[in-house]
Amino acid sequence: MIKLPTVVVISLKRYRIAMLFCVLLISIVGHAQLFIPIADDPFGVPLKFNPDSVRLRKIHAVTSAFQYKPDGRIIVDQGIHDGYEFDTLGRLKLYWKMRVSGTESKVIEHDPVMRRGKVIKKGWSEYKYQYKYDTVFVYLYYDSLSRVIIRRMCDGNYYHSWYYSYNEDNALSSQIHARETNVGLSHRDFKPGVQTILSQEDFRYEKYSQLQSKRLCTNDEGRVYKEAILQFDIKGRMIESRESFVAGGLRVTVNNGFDSLGRVSNYRYNSNTGEEVTEETEYLYDSLGRIETVRKYKNTVLKDEYSYLYDGNSPVAYAYINRRHIELGIDIVKLQVEYYQ
Repeated sequence: MIKLPTVVVISLKRYRIAMLFCVLLISIVGHAQLFIPIADDPFGVPLKFNPDSVRLRKIHAVTSAFQYKPDGRIIVDQGIHDGYEFDTLGRLKLYWKMRVSGTESKVIEHDPVMRRGKVIKKGWSEYKYQYKYDTVFVYLYYDSLSRVIIRRMCDGNYYHSWYYSYNEDNALSSQIHARETNVGLSHRDFKPGVQTILSQEDFRYEKYSQLQSKRLCTNDEGRVYKEAILQFDIKGRMIESRESFVAGGLRVTVNNGFDSLGRVSNYRYNSNTGEEVTEETEYLYDSLGRIETVRKYKNTVLKDEYSYLYDGNSPVAYAYINRRHIELGIDIVKLQVEYYQ
């Protein structure tokens, strides 16, 4: 059984990079910046919130309601929501998301319509279709330094847990992915039952200078299977990760850019693990420092364009829309915020 307080985990390819950049993105955001949208989270969490901003505004929860408007057609509303819950330190402790698992039909029988003893309309059957839903839950746990030590996702009967540990330089040193069962009474009251280790990775570092280091990744057999050259700027922010696998010639490169105020301005991902893919994200801010527009490109083609809507000078968006340039439709997302009293 894993000793919970000391470990950390990751399993998906791009999550190994995304984890490092998620921590980076959250830490550099100013108080006017509440969140940054991220598309690469392996758990499907679409927004990364700044804990300082959440704590200062005493935000307890944010709930989103989704609709989709295809071009030339009416709005589709499947009743899908997702939500974020925060602790009093502003840290995300729970993300949940509904998804449609199917549909079911309901037959409503209507009696004939009578008027003055005569049938003016025969009885008829009305068919109504309702969506059936599943909900995915992602729980996060932290150590005394507010570092994520566990991410646990419930999707059906099993839980997938990722355990993380760190070295004395605050860098990720190990990650373990386990499949677990819960003998507790609920998701929140999790008590591990049967636990199966699916993967384990360890990391060690070679520091070349203040601005460059090398990360060696070893598998559960202790063999180095991947190396990454990490570049930092003079403020200690990671600006590039060049990752290569020992066998196969596969590589992954991630670049992160900042504007003059220290905010994330662009993100670039390039990989040849499969087809050659380059994905870029551009972040634009308004005069109050709030996220205004986010543009996402794949191989230089604009895919998604997000626009965030605010009420006056409020730092919290009440909605955002996403123009899908390839699928030709618009996502409409309304946000509802709950506060601690």
